[in-house]
Formats: sequence, C-alpha cells, structure tokens
Amino acid sequence: MVTTLRNVRLMHVLERLAARFSEAGVPLIVLKGGALQLLLYRRPEERPMDDLDLLVRPRDVEKAQALLIEAGCLRGEELVREDFFPRFHYEMAYSYGRLCPVKIDLHVRPFRPLRYSRTVPDAAFWERAVAVPIGQSTVLVPEAGDMLIHLAVHAEVHGDSRPQWRMDVERFVEAFESSIDWGRVVATARAWDLVLPLRRALRRIRAESGPLCPGQVLRQLDRVHVGWRGRLALWQAPRDMDHPVRHVVVGALCTPGFRFSLAYLGAVLFPDAAHMEGWYGRNHRLWLLCAHGLRILWPVLRRVVPVWYRFSGIRTGKSAIHGTGVFAVRDIAAGKIITRYHGQPVEKKGPYVGRQEKQGDRRQYYEITGRLRFLNHSCRPNAKLDGFDLVALKPIVAGQEITIDYGPDACSCRKPPGGARAGVA
Repeated sequence: MVTTLRNVRLMHVLERLAARFSEAGVPLIVLKGGALQLLLYRRPEERPMDDLDLLVRPRDVEKAQALLIEAGCLRGEELVREDFFPRFHYEMAYSYGRLCPVKIDLHVRPFRPLRYSRTVPDAAFWERAVAVPIGQSTVLVPEAGDMLIHLAVHAEVHGDSRPQWRMDVERFVEAFESSIDWGRVVATARAWDLVLPLRRALRRIRAESGPLCPGQVLRQLDRVHVGWRGRLALWQAPRDMDHPVRHVVVGALCTPGFRFSLAYLGAVLFPDAAHMEGWYGRNHRLWLLCAHGLRILWPVLRRVVPVWYRFSGIRTGKSAIHGTGVFAVRDIAAGKIITRYHGQPVEKKGPYVGRQEKQGDRRQYYEITGRLRFLNHSCRPNAKLDGFDLVALKPIVAGQEITIDYGPDACSCRKPPGGARAGVA
C-alpha cells in the first residue's frame, strides 16, 4: 500500500510538471523509475520509486529551474559553487510538497561520474527520444536501445547495489526486445565510452539469470579496449559518498580535457562563501579561513566527534515540518550564536529574508543563502535571525531541528477565524 500511494503521488507530480513544461515549450525527458512506470509497469505497486529523474537540455537549465520554483519546488542544498551545476555536476535536487514531499532530480546529463560529462554528448537521448502521453500532456522517454544503456549503466555506476535495477533491465529487454537494435546499442556504447559498464551489467545478468542479449553483442563489447582511466572512474563511482577526497582526485584524473579538469579542481578547492557557512559556526573576521581549514581537515576531524561538533554547528536533513530542515549537531545554549549566513539583496521581504539595512529612504532586504535557506517556520521557534547571525532563543539539544518565526503571515493559526482582522469584532 505504501509503495502504491508513493508511486501514485510521484506520477501525479510528474503529470503536473509535464503540463507546466509543455506550456513553456521546454522539452523534458523522464528517466529511470518514472519512464518505466510509463512504459513497462502497468500497476503502481509493481516497482517502488524514490524520486523523479528529469532530463533537460543544457540550454534549457535556467528555464527548467525557474519552472520548478514557480511550481512550488524547493531547491536542494547548494553545491560548492554557484556554477558547479550544470558545469561540473550532472543534477540538482529539488523537493515538492509539504505533507508528502517528492524528491526531484533535475538532470542536465544522464550519467555520472564526471568523466562521462566529456564522453557522453549533450545530445545523448534527445535525437531518438520518443513521446509518450501523461494526462493531458506528453513527455519524452529514451528510445529502447538508449533506455537499455541508461538502465544498465546506472546500475553499474551505483555498484549494482539494488536487485531492483537488474530486474528493470531484464524486464525491459523482455518487453521491448523487438525494438532494440543491438548493433546500434554497441555503436552507441562505444561512441559514448560506456562499453565497460554496459558489458559488466550484461555479464552480471547473464551469470544470475541467463542470456539477455545475442551472443555476438558481448563478443563485440569484449573486443573494445577500455583504458585505465575508464576502469578507474567506474571503480570509484560507487564509492564517491564514502571517499569524497578520492572522488575529487579520481574525477580530475580520469576526465578528458586538461583545462576542464583544472577548472573542476579549482571549483572544489575554492567554494563560494555561501557553501562554507555550514563548515564553521563562529562569527569573526577570519571565519572563512577557518572554514576552509576545517573543510580540508574534515576526513580526519569527522572521526573525532567531540572536536568536529565543537566547530560544526548545523547540518541539513529530513524534516517532519518540510522535506528538508536544519538541525543542531551539538548542544547549544540560549543566546549563543549558532552560525552566520551570507545574504543576497532582494527587492521584497519574504519568509526567508533576514537582515534589513536602511538605504536612503527605503530598507534593503537580504535573502538567506546557503544551508540556512532550509530553516523551517515555527510559531514557537528556538532561534532567530539577528543581523547575519542565527542565534538560539532557548537551549537546543543535539539532533533537534532549528526553527525560526517567518512573521505574522506565515501560519494560518495566527489568522482570526472568518477572515476578520485582528482586534476587530
């Protein structure tokens, strides 16, 4: 029942987004679970889904992001630099809805690791994409051969950690075998430098469930030479989350294009100030230098929990109030500064606006950037924004969500019944 309700919710959100993107003239390709629900699985309970994976052309990224925001989606945590997505990272996370938040991954490229950003062309999937109806609109899905490549490569890049992904490949080939041009699949894998993950996925399935493709397909894939960079990149890909430093080094080493790799290293080594806020929770002139030091020493300091918590004041995580929230990683006394933030000037005041400064005859408002954008509202907050500081109003224990008061119009409980104005009989 839970799987059914979640999948119905995800596909309902996809239908709404498809209509919005169609009206704006922005083409949209649905990947993985969403595409399989449209093509293969006829009942919502057959295949669990965790999120929606949407692919847009690189030139449509800004339009797509604006459409998601207009639809009520909340952008995920910022990456190391403002331009890191889409230049170096293949996706940006969004969440939609409050009671049952839906995770949306907006892709500008279908694959990771970074190496594939240079070997897989921007036009991948788009030239042969097929339109399928959803509600009153249509979305695109990859052509059968391209879908097979995507499902197989995705499973291998994640270390084949879910049997569900192998089953997706098997059932897809069984259902669309007559539509798959195996010669074109091999040629595409060679052109996009995806021979190794595709070959491993097909061999893994053959060893566990029997042959999935004609014998000559594997023989053709076996004859393709794969260099050490391709092997190293695929070996590291499932380990990225556990070994972030090695992830960066391998990404720079295995990605074609010397200047591109240097630019990637520069972006990772010198993040924006907004990204550094969560690394150091003190407020003084040298905070940014200290934050960089902590970031460099993180692989060591994270193993010494008391030391790490002394400097790192907040983290983001799943919230019962909204999809994402801000949480304390250590006990914080009332009146203490939790962390600081950096603001961007905005024209109007809103729930995420913090500091106000007098600018001539008007006030200048500053919108919160960085992790503190995920601060949720509470009518009984435990923190407040004071200038560019987040200050504890009451004792906050480690693991507790940090909340602030958005203002008098933030919650319906403050509005008198019947729409009457406060103080008026």
